[in-house]
Amino acid sequence: MRKLAFLLLILVSGHAAAQSVPAPAPRLWVDCRGERTAAPTVILESGAFGTSADWDFVLNDLAKGGRVCAYDRGGVGWSPPRAGDEGVKAIAQELAGLLDSLGETAPVILVGHSNGALYIETFAAMWPQRVAGLVYVNGVTSNDLTDPVLVHYLDEERFLANLSVVAADMGLAPIVAPIVVDAEGLKGEAAKRKVRQLTDVYALRVARDEDRAIVPGLTVTHDLGGSPPSIPTVVLVGDEDPAVFSAKAWRAGEIVPAQRARQSWILDAVGASHVSPLARDRAWVVAAVNWLRSLPRPDVGH
Repeated sequence: MRKLAFLLLILVSGHAAAQSVPAPAPRLWVDCRGERTAAPTVILESGAFGTSADWDFVLNDLAKGGRVCAYDRGGVGWSPPRAGDEGVKAIAQELAGLLDSLGETAPVILVGHSNGALYIETFAAMWPQRVAGLVYVNGVTSNDLTDPVLVHYLDEERFLANLSVVAADMGLAPIVAPIVVDAEGLKGEAAKRKVRQLTDVYALRVARDEDRAIVPGLTVTHDLGGSPPSIPTVVLVGDEDPAVFSAKAWRAGEIVPAQRARQSWILDAVGASHVSPLARDRAWVVAAVNWLRSLPRPDVGH
């Protein structure tokens, strides 16, 4: 249970209508690197208890081939409090507002890690014309709704997310947060920002509330239709022990969007963990994005 194992570490550290116009919201903090090219801009969406700091290595690598941005969702990292709720549609609307503020009128490539995959899937279902490609990195998607085993794992993680705030209230966060950051492999300023996230009780409560909304969000995104088959899709699956039952169950759910897409690539990141594609094994993410960047850009109606 890859996500469960990582959330256990976090626990100790303190761990509308589809075509509606996004409501105005406080400006989100965003880290953009690289120059604009003919290739689509890449937007990186972090997972549970994550921020743009998690993508520091990936940002540097992808910036060599074009513009790439990672952002902090409302109420976490360096972004101001969220204007709305923590539901998947509200977060997708946040992202739409961010793209508008960045002047991103052309379709973008969305990369989502873990729970972040559900957010980009929701966005793609609501505004498919704004998406040039999708990369799901060990992702939670609406397809998990049909597997009681995966829903059970997600419910367990929600319980641990609740406990993470209790642990933070007990003052445990500053003791162990640096250990969690070291395990992820972050360095320098990005590591400091990640420690701040894992020791900020308000940010942890926002992250907990986001996590609580994931299981209900499966139904919301499923009812929206999920990611359209017309959007090129890459699924990256990494597990340190792919032979165990939980790993097999996750892989079966994770690859469904790629199986449905007309253009797709399934990457089994041998030896990778749930979080290592953000740092040590980021070459898999770079390969996925570069493949999407290389695709022709015909005028495709979704």
